[in-house]
Amino acid sequence: MNKKNLIIYVSSRNNYDMLKHEVFKNINFDGFEFINVDDNSEKDEKIKGSQICKEKGVEFLENKSRGVQSATQTLIDFININRPDCKWIICFQHDNYPLTKTFFNQISAYISKDKLDKFGLIGFNNLDHGSYTLLSYYKYLLGFRPLGMIGLAHFQEIIYPGSMWLCPRKRSKILKNKLWRKPFIVEFPMWASVGINVKKWNSNIIPTDKFHFHLWLPDVAMQFNSKNVPCLIIPNLYCFNHQNLKLKYGIPWNSATSAKDGNSYHFGKMFDEHWIDRWGWDPLNANKTININDYKGTLIEQFYYHDLEKGPLKNITL
Repeated sequence: MNKKNLIIYVSSRNNYDMLKHEVFKNINFDGFEFINVDDNSEKDEKIKGSQICKEKGVEFLENKSRGVQSATQTLIDFININRPDCKWIICFQHDNYPLTKTFFNQISAYISKDKLDKFGLIGFNNLDHGSYTLLSYYKYLLGFRPLGMIGLAHFQEIIYPGSMWLCPRKRSKILKNKLWRKPFIVEFPMWASVGINVKKWNSNIIPTDKFHFHLWLPDVAMQFNSKNVPCLIIPNLYCFNHQNLKLKYGIPWNSATSAKDGNSYHFGKMFDEHWIDRWGWDPLNANKTININDYKGTLIEQFYYHDLEKGPLKNITL
């Protein structure tokens, strides 16, 4: 197996105790390279982070701008020059980690067989992202398969106006459809853990530093969808989004509550005018503001008219 074809990374900002005691404990990268990109941490935290990474043998880079999109571009610029064999990167938030030891080996095997070349992003089955409790893991052991990323669909607001999340009845009906158990094309995967195709990023993505955290990945996915580069979910690969871990380190449980200028964990506004300027519609009022005629002939148009209850837009065989 070519373990150089995949790099694991996190973007850290003033949370290096969590990197040391949670990320390195929960993410077993076992022969794969792990890289940390510092996102403009305070001076003392940056020094601490650099030392922690040095002790762990982890590459420490500094974001050239601000936000996860820019951190990703910083990493990819580094890869283009220094790691030419790397085809994919896997980005994790600090409270998210794989549930199986073979997670990276499976992805690397898909990459080695060129099965992921045409996709811009890959996502995974994030366990019960609504509750963030260990109960999620017990549900997993009992065979419960939540497919949580469906509730993060771009056009959620269009399909079911008035809610960013699937209502229980609709969600239950969708999850009973066995087509969601196979790899499928989706608008965008959950941002807590995502694979990014380095080559596709280089040729399709124009990064922005306007989205520090919120909407950084939806914006990337929109760029891919608008150019007909599909994003893929691999449902048999599981991650656990254990958001309660943040509380141990004094980090707000909900990143939206810490999205304030001057806050050391400033994640940026959840929604602002930049998205509207960039895409022409308001994600909080999408069904009334989007002009789908602007996206004719793209995956965005296909998702707009697609009925989730019938199954995915398309299943993929890996």
